[in-house]
Amino acid sequence: MKNGKQERSFWVSGLLAVVLTGCSVSPQDESAHETANKDVQSGACGETLVAKDGMKLAMVKQQMAQGQYYLALAALDELKEDGLSVRIMRANSYRKLGKWDEAARLYRNLADTCLAGEAYHGLGLIASYQGQMNAAMDWMEKAAKAAPVEADVRNDLGFLLLVTGQDQKARDELMTALELNPNHPNAAKNLWFILLKNNQKQAAASLASRFAWGEAEQKEMMDAIAVFHPLQLDPS
Repeated sequence: MKNGKQERSFWVSGLLAVVLTGCSVSPQDESAHETANKDVQSGACGETLVAKDGMKLAMVKQQMAQGQYYLALAALDELKEDGLSVRIMRANSYRKLGKWDEAARLYRNLADTCLAGEAYHGLGLIASYQGQMNAAMDWMEKAAKAAPVEADVRNDLGFLLLVTGQDQKARDELMTALELNPNHPNAAKNLWFILLKNNQKQAAASLASRFAWGEAEQKEMMDAIAVFHPLQLDPS
């Protein structure tokens, strides 16, 4: 697996690569007069933010979606606000840059908040990049319990189950991820890997048709299956 500089959601390829995904958030178009004294409930866990800070955080989200993590951190440092919204964005930015100690410290401090699911998810990702598969599995299972309707969490748990040879459990998680987000490309590719690996031809063909995958994509997946060896978890 690659380091945390380019990741959000796992999928299987020939090298079991980690693929960057993201979404952009655009700030609202409001005049300075309209936002000067207006409070909005736009922060994490319903925290109240002055509108101008809410707009700045929306811009930070956009910077992160564009891979500008150093810029995002600089913008967060500029804010006087240090609430939950700022801390989770800072933790995610550190993780994206491979600054895992800084990210892990922030995630642990968020584990007793309403952002516990995202914090556990981040800790699971960090553990997986460091090759600590037992810890990664533990954190990701906690993330799935704390945030059961987050498609990325269910996909990443499914991926960890897949690479440790737990195909049926992985299939269940990936099916859940796809029902939560029917267009989740990584969950779809991970599920396709399992279906092809287990010779479930009809289901694999149906999924390939749904996502318009052709012979080239199937060859790539079969090549990955041919060299795949499950990772071993520590039995302790």
